[in-house]
Amino acid sequence: MIEKVSALYDKSCVCRHCQATFTTKRVRSGSLTMVHRDTDFFTRFKEQSLNPIQYTVSVCPACGFAFTDQFKEKLAPWEKQVVDEQITAKWKSKDFGSIRQVPEAMVSYKLAIYAAELTDQPHSVKAGLYLRLAWLYRSQENLSEELRFVGMAVDEYELSYIHSDYARGDKEMSEVRLLYLIGELYRRLQKFDLAIKYFGKALAFRNTTMESGIIRMAQDQWQLTREEHKEKQNEQKIG
Repeated sequence: MIEKVSALYDKSCVCRHCQATFTTKRVRSGSLTMVHRDTDFFTRFKEQSLNPIQYTVSVCPACGFAFTDQFKEKLAPWEKQVVDEQITAKWKSKDFGSIRQVPEAMVSYKLAIYAAELTDQPHSVKAGLYLRLAWLYRSQENLSEELRFVGMAVDEYELSYIHSDYARGDKEMSEVRLLYLIGELYRRLQKFDLAIKYFGKALAFRNTTMESGIIRMAQDQWQLTREEHKEKQNEQKIG
């Protein structure tokens, strides 16, 4: 527990809805040992209970508005009104600012997803919330819920690609990385035709991108998807 406490620190936050100041926990970068990174970028750590994604969402104890650093800085007057009516009026004060277990982290994401829908956040922001929630379900080995939220994430990532809003929501998300990720999420959903299509779009950047690691991953997953697709078609023929 001492290690856990020292790896966490208090971050001061200002609520983007009611402007109240509160503290929430964050994980010190450099305090974790990475064990494995999945092909959709879910990072597994030796100290899994300290996975930073459990602390990504800030939840205002005063008004119930849940948000991440990627949310818009300011809400429009109509968005504030909707939050007042749909969130704050129903909020029973709860503190998410302490050490979080996975179930509490899941609740924080569901609150943030609801807030993001109400306040018209970029598609990339909503996609990131859905995907991280799917990862939490993966960490609990709950495949059906994981895939349910992967499906929601890929829908939002596709909209993000169509509307080109991915750079607004995530500074690390380039076009080639987004195309690869959409392909990989479709592969996990066994929508192989769509996966192959998006891996192909990513591979079209082969000679123009500096992100050679993403190109290698796209090549590997494109090959794997074709094999899985063939396998499924053979099963259907036999079945």
